[in-house]
Amino acid sequence: MIYKFGKIYLENEIVTNGFVEVIDGKISQILTKYDGEYADYSMYEVLPGIIDIHSHGCMGYSATTTNPEEVYGYTKAISSTGVTGVFATTQEFETMSTVADVIDSNVVKGARILGIHAEGPYRHPKYMGASKGFVWPKPSIEYTEKMIKAAKGHLKYMSVSTDLEGVYEVMPCLLENGVRVANGHTDVDFEQMNYALRNGITSISHFANAMRPIHQRNGGGIVSCLLDKNVKLELICDHIHVCREMLDLFFRVKSLEDFILISDSSELAYMPEGRYFARGKERIVTKDGTILIDDGTLSGSGKSIIHNMRILRTKHNLPLLDIIKMASVNPAKYFNLYDKKGSIAVGKDADLLIVDSQWNVIKTIVEGVVQYDKDVDVEIYNKNMKNLLKQD
Repeated sequence: MIYKFGKIYLENEIVTNGFVEVIDGKISQILTKYDGEYADYSMYEVLPGIIDIHSHGCMGYSATTTNPEEVYGYTKAISSTGVTGVFATTQEFETMSTVADVIDSNVVKGARILGIHAEGPYRHPKYMGASKGFVWPKPSIEYTEKMIKAAKGHLKYMSVSTDLEGVYEVMPCLLENGVRVANGHTDVDFEQMNYALRNGITSISHFANAMRPIHQRNGGGIVSCLLDKNVKLELICDHIHVCREMLDLFFRVKSLEDFILISDSSELAYMPEGRYFARGKERIVTKDGTILIDDGTLSGSGKSIIHNMRILRTKHNLPLLDIIKMASVNPAKYFNLYDKKGSIAVGKDADLLIVDSQWNVIKTIVEGVVQYDKDVDVEIYNKNMKNLLKQD
């Protein structure tokens, strides 16, 4: 298959009116001229597929499920937002096992699941977020080994709070099993974060959220991370989780290569305004798509990475190639996937995101196969997710 695009966003340049050849799911050529037959998308642009390393669900579907069909519903839904690879975020034994079975089946319906991300359960009581009220186990090697076993070799990422007793005993077990470890839902101060970054922590979960805030007498973990040259920072750029001026500050202080855009999307992301019952609690979707529990606490995110990329483009005027890298190259490099994914390059998987000039998703192609088409996939919401305000 040969496609023609008005713009092709390569890693370090933009090709105008170019061609991408796909053979057996791989990018075989990138051309500036071609005289044969091709699929004409010259009115559109093509970006590398987005890699979302932190997503709980989308459009009424959750990764926290024991039903494989719901997992596929989730991967289909998130592909409609331009995601070609996702780290399904769930931490219960049974749900990790279900996701692992879907990965092992090698059946792709939407985005490919690249691994499992456990956001917890080792969270500081002060920063439980929307999980407040649930009983969480304390850090232990025994429980951690059970998580690794349940994930069947697919646990690739885990968030912990390093100020909990026992976490530093657990971390070698995670690292030895190939699990990247983030600090998150944590109350660490400046020095404690510095210690964590020297002892196994390489990223921060939804940076600046569920963390001790900056104070003039102790910059806390936020300042520690901004000054560190190695740590990677997950970032939600919806202007809800982090305000515009704080994002501008982050981008001035730290290299854009150190940020990984995430959605932190809830299963209620892109659901209509209303009240729903999800993961043991009633949750509210507001008119602007914000997701809350009754006390006003944010419950994940209702926005996609491509939505947030448009914000960075229009409100922050960041270079387009840098915005794209934060959504594709940076996560691919962090998880050692860069040889296959993360950019449009010869020899890599044909993970392609076709968009219009405003970066609205037209088609999502995963390893050469169209997994989402806006003209075909018009109803992909989970109809079993009931709006409690509209029930008889």
